[in-house]
Amino acid sequence: MRGLMPDSRLNEAERGVQQSFRKSSIFNGLLMIAAVAAAYLPMRSLPARPALPPVIAALAYRPVELAAVSGPLKLAGAWKILGPDWRFGGLSSLTLDRGRFLAVSDRGAVARFDPPAVQNPQAWIADLREGPGPWGRKWSRDAESLAADPGGRGWWVGYEQNHSLWLYDSGFGEALASIDLNRRDWWDNRGAEGLVADGQRLLVLAENGREAMLADKDAVQTLVLEAGADVAEATRAPDGSLWLLPRSKSLAGIEQWIAPLIRIDGGYRAGLKMAVPKGAFDNYEGMAIEARPGGGWRGMRLRRTPWRSQPTERVRRASPASPGATGTCR
Repeated sequence: MRGLMPDSRLNEAERGVQQSFRKSSIFNGLLMIAAVAAAYLPMRSLPARPALPPVIAALAYRPVELAAVSGPLKLAGAWKILGPDWRFGGLSSLTLDRGRFLAVSDRGAVARFDPPAVQNPQAWIADLREGPGPWGRKWSRDAESLAADPGGRGWWVGYEQNHSLWLYDSGFGEALASIDLNRRDWWDNRGAEGLVADGQRLLVLAENGREAMLADKDAVQTLVLEAGADVAEATRAPDGSLWLLPRSKSLAGIEQWIAPLIRIDGGYRAGLKMAVPKGAFDNYEGMAIEARPGGGWRGMRLRRTPWRSQPTERVRRASPASPGATGTCR
């Protein structure tokens, strides 16, 4: 066949590009393996960090391109967020507070920051000085989830390593209460990844996707969770429904989607999957949903970028084609 259909230089170029893509995919896969392995190294061996004062820092939003996906979720915008404070990185969980984003960081900090529509966006960033274990150690301030207190007293933060929930006042300056989840059987780095208020109690969703708990100061009730994958985040929509952000990792990348969280006998299960716009190795760690003016919803997702030397986070905004919208902070 070679004599009948000789290769052209275009084919040679194409093979070169294919090899380049294959090498890039292999490199990204190896990078992800290294990152996952590093995440399970003993946190107690990491050096302590000094306390830093609260700051108000200017942010810059830079639009980024993102491919559309089939399904009801339509991309409304995606941005990379640049900030000067190194604590504005490693953000986990995302919620909305009086028109601003609110997120916690596995670097022992909390951030309130403006959305992309604000002309001169800023972020308020502060240390979580009180919490499980001594201040300054990674293992004692590994914040992963966030939810408003059902009684209006402030904000609950879910911690890994020391699997517990801590209630802070609205300014995060003082810890008011705590709940020990008593999960010595959980891996240190796989804990309360999702947290939402459920009546006067807190619904905790384990990262392993198999366990949930209803917790308050008096008791912790264990429930079944059928997420079908790891849990990255959970949130409540304006109509009161619960939504889940699962995550599945492989050498090909990180697959994520959103799904309704449905109550069943003895616990919860994930409903129908809906694909979200994302890059192959994007890792969404936060999700929030708000009502749109005129009807429908808008969802925001936060991607963490742990390997960047310059503090960055990405926000994406997307919109369902029918009754709502979903957004993305990349």
